[in-house]
Amino acid sequence: MTLDSPNAYNAVDQRLVLLPLESRVSRGVVFVLTLVIAGWLAVQLASPAIAWYDGRGDKIPGLERAIAWDPQNADLHIRLGHAYAARVPADIDRARAQYAEAIRLRPTDSYPRLLQALLSEKQGDRAAARSAIDGAVQLDPHNVSIRWEAALLALGWGERATGLDHFKYVLGVDPAQRDAAFQLARTLLRPGEDPASLLQTDVDGLTNVMLAALRQKDMTLAGIAWRQRIQLEPPLPDEMLKQYVAVTLDQGAGALARAAWLSFVTDGSTTSDSNAVWNGGFETERLLGWGLDWRIQKTWGVEVAIDRFVAAAGSRSLRLTFNSFPTLDFDGVTQLVAVEPGRSYRLRALAKATDFVTHSGIKIQVVVPGTLEQSLAETQTVSGTTGDWVRLETPVTIPANTSLVMLKVRREPAVDPEGNLSGKVWLDEVTLQ
Repeated sequence: MTLDSPNAYNAVDQRLVLLPLESRVSRGVVFVLTLVIAGWLAVQLASPAIAWYDGRGDKIPGLERAIAWDPQNADLHIRLGHAYAARVPADIDRARAQYAEAIRLRPTDSYPRLLQALLSEKQGDRAAARSAIDGAVQLDPHNVSIRWEAALLALGWGERATGLDHFKYVLGVDPAQRDAAFQLARTLLRPGEDPASLLQTDVDGLTNVMLAALRQKDMTLAGIAWRQRIQLEPPLPDEMLKQYVAVTLDQGAGALARAAWLSFVTDGSTTSDSNAVWNGGFETERLLGWGLDWRIQKTWGVEVAIDRFVAAAGSRSLRLTFNSFPTLDFDGVTQLVAVEPGRSYRLRALAKATDFVTHSGIKIQVVVPGTLEQSLAETQTVSGTTGDWVRLETPVTIPANTSLVMLKVRREPAVDPEGNLSGKVWLDEVTLQ
């Protein structure tokens, strides 16, 4: 088929609309229409850019110009509402109008409703504030910022139950605000009201409540949250358990610390339920040095180690090797022990000495830890060469308000002149029953 054929002409005719442009008038009309369309397109394309440029700051004139260029931009209306509300004095009516326009443009957005609520509360219009904040919470019930503001508004209105509900939600889901939420939620509890009412039932909520209670030194609520949390999966991370044990010990909450410790440490200790001392036979592979295990503080002239060849029972004992001056003041082996307040116990241990010649031997003390330690009891001392194991023991009564004591392996400086210290002392089978 050639271009001169009728079929070729028909094919072209079906695809093209030809405008006759022979006259100047026709060409002028087309040119004007082209300019108009190009200008309209330019405005449509440039308006958002110009609006963005004008609306970059928080100045009211710039935001007003930006909205003139881009009136459908809800964010610009929100920012202009902020600017009106921040004026001194505040331009409440204009701010309210801008927030209302933002809601009209984005009816499912909770944020402008929150701003309306705060603005109405600032005016003292509680009914309008309540309506707006209820709408914001309904639109976005999982928004922590909205729930936090809703809780504060409810607290200001004296609506205890509503405020507590919002604070509990924040406490359960937002680690960044859990401490503040915890403090405020605690203030809403009535005297004698069970703090367990603050608890969530999900894993993250219980974890957050537990951590907040620890930070606020609320051992009662921390213990309740911990007991519920450990029944759920996944298990608490080791570091979080260590933090829990450390804080409970620091606060003297012996029972809470022991319960957590026994659920966490499974290193083969032969400690019985009747013996309050952990690893009193020194049978574990190593001393952990934290929590309720023995802690060793390095002291010049005294080497402390597990002896795997000498033992009164089992296969190991604790050995202290001395090479020091007679003025040695030693308390470098300690253990925190959870006890029952007001109960009477008997501390027992087996000891053995070789060539430990001194008038001030090794003994075990029971003290209440703290800045000013309170001594409760101490055993007799062991020194010289015993040949066999000897018993160290003493009765001890725990004060009524105490649930945590410390055992200390102790050597006091000699009162009378004597030679340098040498020799060895072994300890084994330490019990507090």
